[in-house]
Amino acid sequence: MAAKTADSDGGSMTPSEPSDGDDRSDRDSDYESDDEEESPKASRRHSEKLNIQWTGYARRTPVILFCPEAILAKKAPKKTVGERYHMTYKFGSSECKIVRNIFNYHGFHEVHPNSSDFNLIWTGGHLKPFTLRSLTEFQKVNHFPRSYEITRKDRLFKNIQRMQQIKGVKHFDFIPQSYILPSEYQDFCAAFLREKGLWIVKPVASSRGRGVFLCNHPDQVPLDENLIVCKYIANPLLIDGFKFDIRLYVCVTSYDPLCIYLFEEGLTRFATVKYEKSNRHIRNQCMHLTNYSVNKKSDDYVKNDDPDVEDYGNKWSLGAFLRYLRSRGKDTAALMMRIEDVVIKTIVSAEVPVATACKMFMPFRGNCFELYGFDILVDDNLKPWVLEVNLSPSLACDSPLDMKIKTNMMCDLFSLSGVVCHDPMMRTLQQSRRNQEVTAKIAARAKDRRRWKIEADKRLNSDDVSILDMSARYRPSSASSLKQRPQSAGSSSGSRPGNPQPRGMAGLNSEEIKILRRLKEEDQRKGGWVRIFPTPDSWDLYSWVFSCFT
Repeated sequence: MAAKTADSDGGSMTPSEPSDGDDRSDRDSDYESDDEEESPKASRRHSEKLNIQWTGYARRTPVILFCPEAILAKKAPKKTVGERYHMTYKFGSSECKIVRNIFNYHGFHEVHPNSSDFNLIWTGGHLKPFTLRSLTEFQKVNHFPRSYEITRKDRLFKNIQRMQQIKGVKHFDFIPQSYILPSEYQDFCAAFLREKGLWIVKPVASSRGRGVFLCNHPDQVPLDENLIVCKYIANPLLIDGFKFDIRLYVCVTSYDPLCIYLFEEGLTRFATVKYEKSNRHIRNQCMHLTNYSVNKKSDDYVKNDDPDVEDYGNKWSLGAFLRYLRSRGKDTAALMMRIEDVVIKTIVSAEVPVATACKMFMPFRGNCFELYGFDILVDDNLKPWVLEVNLSPSLACDSPLDMKIKTNMMCDLFSLSGVVCHDPMMRTLQQSRRNQEVTAKIAARAKDRRRWKIEADKRLNSDDVSILDMSARYRPSSASSLKQRPQSAGSSSGSRPGNPQPRGMAGLNSEEIKILRRLKEEDQRKGGWVRIFPTPDSWDLYSWVFSCFT
């Protein structure tokens, strides 16, 4: 895409000069600027004013950066970049107020759900394979194909169970003992006879606590629905006598290679009735369930109206919870390491099916990203348990604390995902022109073949022109290019004479260099997201897990 000129606010859409260490891959971004560039200093200064980051080879691809501070402070909207590139978004199966506010604030325009001219689509469910395959390189969608492998409760359990069988239960013991009904009802009855106690029953594909209840006998479980029954964790960690769970926000920007981020802040959600271990209150959802959608209906729910007070009411921030534990002598660093470990292992358990689906349905590596909502329960031994993983975690902002955490998280999520500054109509027009050119070439070649056939028939018995000479005369000119080997084909690394590879990239091919560059660029715009995989210690910690996939 051609570079833009200066705007009235003094900004610039021109990229900075390429660094000496940059290496161009064989197939880099389709939207690079070919026009003249400003001086590096001036370009960097203008890029700081405009909320963009220059990425890719030679820093020619602009990516928009989202600014949560300006939204929360209710400053003037940053619409310059979005409006200049006529950037758009649309909703799929569900709409989201905070997503709409963020995009509108940054100059995006909402288009009809049936429109194909968009930069990003936000949907509550998965897209159809046809829609995924039709995405162009600059378009984004917030779900990977088959990401339900960890968001459906039955698929999550089966994937973890498979890893337990391969690598041992002790390494994947962070989900409660579970059975899928009705197919495993007899196994559940046998387990109940061995170890009586409370079990919790959940629909396999539901959320917000709908259809969840506790039971203390198999006869209380219906067999005409698809359910999962789990051993109830009877020793939860309590704060002031109340049970709670933690909502963590996890982002996956790529499954091949796997790249996982954890947001620095989360939510701690409390029940509204003090916890008791007796069976007298197993029907009291406000004691045993910590879902906000369940407890907000209680008369005992305490709302927090001050975003700067994070440890008051029935919803705290993750930071406030960790500070509370630290004040009581608990090792919060070790707890967070264990939480990160179970998050990574949960996603790794489903990496193969999701990565396989990505290769089948994703036309470009960067088309998809995913926001998961992990619900973690901590027991009184400070052991984290994965209760469930949400495909589309709630983004409702019913309190100022919600607004502060979720606005920061979502703005940093969109910055991290790398929404390219590109006019969606431009790509459509370019594709139309290419289709017209291809059609014209095909028609010209067909015409040449007909003319060759007519002249060949006329001169079949003539001595002056042979069939072979005629074939050579009307052979398409593009075929002659096959005699010459492409310049880049001689090197698997994509490097060219006089342009050596950057230090530390020796032995990498062009695709690997491209992946490494994008990972570094993500790191520069991650905001509050913390990359937990890969890290410098990843291979030492998790190579034994990946060995079962190779």
